Amino acid sequence: MNTKTFTTVAVCALSLAAGQASAADASPWTVRLGPAHVGFSPQADVSVAGNPVPGGDASASSSTTLGIELAYDVSDRLTARFLAGIPPTTTLTGQGTLASAGKLGKVTYAPAVLSLTYKLLNEGPVRPYVGAGINYTIVTRNRDAFIHDLDTRNAWGSVLQAGVEVPIDAHWSVSLDARKIFLKTKATGTLPAFGGAPACADS
Repeated sequence: MNTKTFTTVAVCALSLAAGQASAADASPWTVRLGPAHVGFSPQADVSVAGNPVPGGDASASSSTTLGIELAYDVSDRLTARFLAGIPPTTTLTGQGTLASAGKLGKVTYAPAVLSLTYKLLNEGPVRPYVGAGINYTIVTRNRDAFIHDLDTRNAWGSVLQAGVEVPIDAHWSVSLDARKIFLKTKATGTLPAFGGAPACADS
């Protein structure tokens, strides 16, 4: 299965800045911890035994996990960020002409995002920022259903990011962050219902 996936990662977190209240003593490091919601918009052209399946597609269920981000202020405006979290699981389900197949399998994955953001405002009660970066998703487990011997590969992707921070005091703030990840991944499997024929999907 070779699937092009457009993924949105939204992180809503409490932000703890490790440092002192005064600007002179403040640490450039920040830690954010909170729920991370992952939603997928997959697109795939499916084939069985090398033959295209017209109208065949698959959906991937959304999931919520605990995310943690480590950030470093490179300058007053630029911040380097690394986001990871507890690996969530998505369920792959047949769509279109594959709807009757039902659940195709499950994939547990660990996305990691490295990005650089630019602060649009340094002061004020609301401080928005934008950025971009790269994503590397590690597949930690595949579970079979309609597809057997499911094997999903790790994958790289590009990232667009936007967020806002609302300071509470010198050490704490509430943040809302959204990241759009453009990811292309490859997986393979077999279909016992079709005599063990190999299955794939090309984006």
